[in-house]
Amino acid sequence: MLPLPNLDDRTFEELIREARDLLPGILESWTDQNEHDPGMTLLELLAWHLEMQQFQLDRLTGSHERKFLKLLGEAPRDRSPATTSVSFSKAPAQLLLPYGTLLRVGDLPFETVRPLTILPDTERRIFIHTDEGISEVTDDFESGSAPFHPFGLECRVGSSLIIEFRESLPEEKPLSLWFQLHDQEPDLRIPARYKLFTPSGKVEWRYWREGGPTNEADTSTNEAGAANGSWELIDLERDESYGFHQSGPILFQIPRGAGNVHRIRATLADGEYSDPPYIRRLMWNEVFAKQGRTMALSELFDGAPDGSRTVRLGHALFGTGLVSVQLKTGGGAWFDADEGSYAVERLEGETVVRFADEAAWPAGERSVRIIAVDPEFADRIELGRGTGLSGQTFPLPIVPLLPDEFGLQVGWRLESDGEMVWQDWERVLDFDESYSGSLHYVIDEEEGVVRFSDGVHGAVPPASAVPNIRITGYRIGVGEEGNVKAVAHNEIDLIYPLQVTNLFPAYGGAEPETLKEAMQRAKLSVLEPSCGVTAEDLERRVMEIPGLRIARVKAIPGYKPTLENYPAQRSYSDTSIVIVPYSRRSWPRPAAGMMATVHRHLEPYRLLTTKLHVIPPEYVRVTVRAVIVVEPRYEGRENEVKAKLSEWLQPYGQDSLNGWEFGKPIYKSDVYDVIHRVPGIRYIQDVWLMADGRGVHREEGGDVRIPPNGLVVSGDHEIEFVTSF
Repeated sequence: MLPLPNLDDRTFEELIREARDLLPGILESWTDQNEHDPGMTLLELLAWHLEMQQFQLDRLTGSHERKFLKLLGEAPRDRSPATTSVSFSKAPAQLLLPYGTLLRVGDLPFETVRPLTILPDTERRIFIHTDEGISEVTDDFESGSAPFHPFGLECRVGSSLIIEFRESLPEEKPLSLWFQLHDQEPDLRIPARYKLFTPSGKVEWRYWREGGPTNEADTSTNEAGAANGSWELIDLERDESYGFHQSGPILFQIPRGAGNVHRIRATLADGEYSDPPYIRRLMWNEVFAKQGRTMALSELFDGAPDGSRTVRLGHALFGTGLVSVQLKTGGGAWFDADEGSYAVERLEGETVVRFADEAAWPAGERSVRIIAVDPEFADRIELGRGTGLSGQTFPLPIVPLLPDEFGLQVGWRLESDGEMVWQDWERVLDFDESYSGSLHYVIDEEEGVVRFSDGVHGAVPPASAVPNIRITGYRIGVGEEGNVKAVAHNEIDLIYPLQVTNLFPAYGGAEPETLKEAMQRAKLSVLEPSCGVTAEDLERRVMEIPGLRIARVKAIPGYKPTLENYPAQRSYSDTSIVIVPYSRRSWPRPAAGMMATVHRHLEPYRLLTTKLHVIPPEYVRVTVRAVIVVEPRYEGRENEVKAKLSEWLQPYGQDSLNGWEFGKPIYKSDVYDVIHRVPGIRYIQDVWLMADGRGVHREEGGDVRIPPNGLVVSGDHEIEFVTSF
């Protein structure tokens, strides 16, 4: 660490003394050096000024630390809202909820993040079709008390999960079916639309179209009691479970013309799982909800001069709030559309804005803006009026604010017709990179204000006699307080009362990061760089991959699968990554999708001269045969020796054990040491090691060498006790 010098190293008295000592050499005629002398008064003033400069140079203020963070590409993080998953029940009929529907979980507001069709509570049945036949899940699959394998324990290609409903599914309506896995959650969830993840199993979803001939592939449904028909492919909007690799919903719609759909099916079409999916519960009417409440929002749409003059809006606030329209001018500014030029029509689940034929309609992309404001917030969207002076600040109307969804416009009147024209301004963290024409502002959450610049580093709002600074986007919410517990039951009163249940504890809510916390995070990021230079770097990157459940990983520099006689021979441009997945199966091997995911994730981190190989472990079955002399009172305890050997020869960690080291030879001397840990043993007459696996080499002395990616597993040991009197 670099030494930190003390820049404030001279006091006021020391500065005066030093100046007084220099006077004879500079001006011999200056003999009166008492304090009443005007020259000495000036020296004291300069000494005081120099001491203040030294004091300020020796201090690091919050402004300095923010600049240091900026040099590292960091900044204090904003408040982040919590997210949870909620389900709806007790609906007597189907109901379409728009996204942004306001809920209450406890006393906190949450808003749904996507539209959802709520299905009424009705009887549902589940069938599992495997090579062994069809079986029905008779237990309550919504309570989580009876987990089941959707594709059977063997999880063979062609196995399927069939869900049957009493009431038909609606056509062209957003539906959500949520699965919760049992003890199979990855440490890091796969983010939505994450492109680097390759599912190990390819799952196809289809619906049953009733009527018509039944092909051979549909015999399973007939056995389950279905009428003649055919399975038609469902084009999923999104599969947030990524093929049963994590808990999450599938989002889909039944296409128009499908008829009465009472069954859907998930089929394992290709691939294999390292650990067969194990579903704890299955629920309909699920949607993610984010903590907070939207008080104002705006959405942009493309102009279509020769097309439809109808805009469809999905957010719930457009259905309950005050709606206004802005149109873009040729110069990029906005003007408010006349209220008579459009009409707002509120339908079930959406709001439609229709423009009159004679209304002006701008061409180009994102040239129409529609704004919705909560009626309770309507009198607060105007922050104030500009004065043309530097450093104006305006208080935030409601706190705490979620800054990422804040939007602001500043207006001015045209000289030609006096019409107010509005310009979007942009939020920045500071004005360091702003110039006089930059339309920038800063949100200061500590003081609860919006701050504008000085006209040099950022523009200032123009002077106006009427309010010309207004809000176009505003969302309020808390941070850590929003991380509510699971199974909180609440009611929401829409067309009819519904029960809302959050399925698992809310997560992700965090308070605004303090400067001290941001500095600490930046220091840790420097100590743990995100790179892939060393073997340890690569192993850390593998354990950071979302969606994978990895028990062990080992990076072997200089090794590739075709290389023999490692480490005597090395391929210095190659590195192999050995993956051991978590699995209920014995001797688990990573599926092809898992290895592809690891390879794609590591590709940006590897050195240009390094070629990566993602490979499975090579399991070597080791059997020990031993003749042991024991004391008479320990006769018949051979199983204790077998248990001790099995505990030692195991590939995974148990309790305090870490598992066998990759590629470590099995030495007879180590076997002797393990056996001698059992009480009552006098000596060992002989030991034989037998190893079964690829790449195994037995040396003359009886030791066994295994490949670099090898792991040992315990065989059926043969232990013979000989009694010594």
